[in-house]
Amino acid sequence: MDNRAQQLFDRLHDATRIRELIGQSEDVHFDCKEWPSNDGDAQKLFAKAACGLTNAEGGVLVIGMKARAVAKDEPDLVESAVPVTDTRAVKSRVLDLVGQLVEPGIEGIQAVEVNEPAGARSGFVVVCIPSSEGSPRRSRKDWKFYQRIGSGTFPMEYFQIEEKFGKRPHPKLELYLENERYTGVIYPGVRSRHFMLGLRNLGFGIAKFPSIRYRRAVGLTPEIYGIDGSGGFGLPPRPSENEWVVFRGGVDDVIYSGETRKIAYLRQDGQRDANLSTGRWVFGALAFSCEISCEGIPSVRAEKAIPENSVA
Repeated sequence: MDNRAQQLFDRLHDATRIRELIGQSEDVHFDCKEWPSNDGDAQKLFAKAACGLTNAEGGVLVIGMKARAVAKDEPDLVESAVPVTDTRAVKSRVLDLVGQLVEPGIEGIQAVEVNEPAGARSGFVVVCIPSSEGSPRRSRKDWKFYQRIGSGTFPMEYFQIEEKFGKRPHPKLELYLENERYTGVIYPGVRSRHFMLGLRNLGFGIAKFPSIRYRRAVGLTPEIYGIDGSGGFGLPPRPSENEWVVFRGGVDDVIYSGETRKIAYLRQDGQRDANLSTGRWVFGALAFSCEISCEGIPSVRAEKAIPENSVA
């Protein structure tokens, strides 16, 4: 799901925010529709809109708003609110239609009822439709493939369909950094806390040649004993400039869909509390930042804030 689409969906959970859309333009991530009274028309409308969004970058469909064309080559403008009379029934019908009318199905659809006024049955239904990996989706109402382009939903051209069918699912790597343990005094006079560094593949494709690197200046040092105590790492450490710590996999180091690959323990050395009578060790706050990459997708930056802590 595109970040903008998810942010828009999270924001449109109250009627005031939805009505603020009036006067704004639809775009590639945002579509709004009136809900037809005829169920057959509703099926056609929803199947087309859902296929269009999922075959593009994903997006948000707001049911209960009316848009109008402004001029040729200009995006449609949200004109007015046309609330549905029963948000629960429409939401239920929408979720039911996904499995019936879109082929193959769309995974991860979210829908929320926004009633106006609060406690009423009328209002809006906001649907979050993620982008789909792999082959394109088509409507079973007319057997067409649709794609959202700009503020419009159009039948896909032959070359677009061909290109989509040729695409393989993409991996999606995210940072895994968990506080695993505190140690006793390993190095003379110093106590440490350790974090497990790893990568999660939340995509549907296999991550080949996975890599993660971060700057030494962040204050975390890889443990030379590895994750198994015998110098073994989840991905091989690689030579690099002195300012960087790099772990990068080779041809055999793949991360499968749904897998979390633990890579290395990272050590932060503590400092004795200024009040020595407490006997506590203080571990300062860290702002961990890294770069993650694998074959076929651009590098992404990931960050995680590590709070300060102290232990006896």
